[in-house]
Amino acid sequence: MSAHSHSPSEESGSIWKILNVIIALVVGGFTLFWGATLLIGVKDAASPKEPVAEVAAPTAPAAEAPAAPATTPAAAAPVAAATAAPAAFAGPAAEITIKPDTANPLAYDLKEFNVKAGQKVKITFNNTHPAVPQMHNIVIGTPGSKDKMMALAMQMVAAPDGMAKGYIPEGPEVLFHTKLLQPNQTEVLEFTAPAAGDYPYLCTFPGHGAIMNGVMHVE
Repeated sequence: MSAHSHSPSEESGSIWKILNVIIALVVGGFTLFWGATLLIGVKDAASPKEPVAEVAAPTAPAAEAPAAPATTPAAAAPVAAATAAPAAFAGPAAEITIKPDTANPLAYDLKEFNVKAGQKVKITFNNTHPAVPQMHNIVIGTPGSKDKMMALAMQMVAAPDGMAKGYIPEGPEVLFHTKLLQPNQTEVLEFTAPAAGDYPYLCTFPGHGAIMNGVMHVE
């Protein structure tokens, strides 16, 4: 049997072949790794990204407006007593009769009378005088309105329709009234007494009211 011997050149060639294979595997592995990384990066870049919700920065709480200074409620404006609605009076109606004064035909014979708030009132005005017959009426106004009603009545002297209106002023001061009666005429005036107070009544024929007046006291 003959022995086979290997020369040094053959052994070194085999080693280099092995090294070349290893180097080729390493280089191929790195090439595959970077290629895959590049593909993944391209894919991620091409795919649409979901918008990231912006988180609003916390805002400082708005400063509260300074509270308005407390105000004292204004005193209620005085309401005319006539506008108040008194409770109904359970008693009988008050029946009053008024006529010109016998001694002074430019005055009423009844200068004042009393009724209850909410009471039914029936005033019979009998415009009769034995000696000096004249035209008269009865106008009942709000408390404290006598002078104003007299002034308004005097202004109606120059009005072309003053006589036709019976010289009865138009305004909130006037509550109840008869018409302007000729001598010997009678009229019944009925109403419900307003809230408590002193209510003037007068004849608004020009010049008469200064003397021909009185007061209805409502209790």
